[in-house]
Amino acid sequence: MKKWILGITITVLVIIGFFVNVYIQAVKPLNTARQNAVQEAKDKADLVTTDQFYQYNGKQAYSVVVGKQKNGSKVAVWIPDNLSDNITIMKWADGITKKEALHKLMEKKNPNKILGIRLGMKDEIPVWEISFLDKSKKLNYFYVDFSKTSNHSTLIENI
Repeated sequence: MKKWILGITITVLVIIGFFVNVYIQAVKPLNTARQNAVQEAKDKADLVTTDQFYQYNGKQAYSVVVGKQKNGSKVAVWIPDNLSDNITIMKWADGITKKEALHKLMEKKNPNKILGIRLGMKDEIPVWEISFLDKSKKLNYFYVDFSKTSNHSTLIENI
């Protein structure tokens, strides 16, 4: 009986170890992208702290790092995966909040379930990308211009 318990325990531990290893391997590219983006933001935008990180995959992939500069101002930094393209830096105070972006979505649509909200870049315009399911459970993307001076939003429906 003790051999059975020992055998089952070892089998369970091996299975748990396998799944932990799969998870670690799955998140490794995201962690590497985060580390590279944070370092690039520190180098190019003089960030000393980082508060948030977003990975955006549109026509072009971007890493977005939000943090504080040496002078204390909070900024968002859009870093294209192709580092030969321009990095975009905007003051956080010049952009709308995640809550305000959600409010704009609610004004135009009645989503069934919000799946995610992230900063991204659409047609070289910094945006909030909101993914959601509509009433018929179809995936939709809603883009709200990050800049407070713009009133632009776009809906891509039923993907």
